[in-house]
Amino acid sequence: MNKMNAKARVTEVDALSDALVRLYKADTGIAEDAFLKTVMAEVETLSAQLTTAIRQDKVLSSLEEADGVRDEAVKSLGTLLDGYAAIPIASKKEAAEKLRTVFVKYGKSITTANYASESSLIESLLEDFSKADAQESAKVLDGVAEILEQIRTAQDAFVKASDEYTAASSAKAESATSLKKPLVSAINDRLVPYITAMTMANGTVYGDFAAKAEKEISRVNETVSRRGK
Repeated sequence: MNKMNAKARVTEVDALSDALVRLYKADTGIAEDAFLKTVMAEVETLSAQLTTAIRQDKVLSSLEEADGVRDEAVKSLGTLLDGYAAIPIASKKEAAEKLRTVFVKYGKSITTANYASESSLIESLLEDFSKADAQESAKVLDGVAEILEQIRTAQDAFVKASDEYTAASSAKAESATSLKKPLVSAINDRLVPYITAMTMANGTVYGDFAAKAEKEISRVNETVSRRGK
């Protein structure tokens, strides 16, 4: 019985461990094996922890992406106002200068602040731009109202992603990468050698689980091999 390729990605290790746990629970013939019960309990626990860690890592990626979107929206507003302030049309130039006075209180530099500070500054910026004088000036400048709406939408999306990240973080003990190694070890160093030996000793009892488990492991190994090519 082949071992799992240690180069498998964390998501592949997670999927394989889930499959092995399902196969084990479905095979009542090996349920009373004390050693196997202990090994599979370890695999199941590590697999559950890995699933949680992977989910949290994905949420962090979404949080970073959401922050990037709101950063670009804030920068676009500053760039647009700078452009309007430079054109030789009195009405637009005057409106742009009024709005630039509001914007420079915050500036594009707010995009480099930490997440919490940037959220606070963006909310304050949007509040200032929602005041009557600012709204009247915005009406003169095409695109300003649309960008402000983009900032609002991006900020709301960031808050949602931040809440999801906080919820995921509270359930996470270790990173996905750190959990992969002990899970691979449990499968390769304890489960596979034991099942291989027991299948040779009593194929009638262990053979079905061994064959199905090996098929799942081979599927992962083939994926890793194709990726390497």
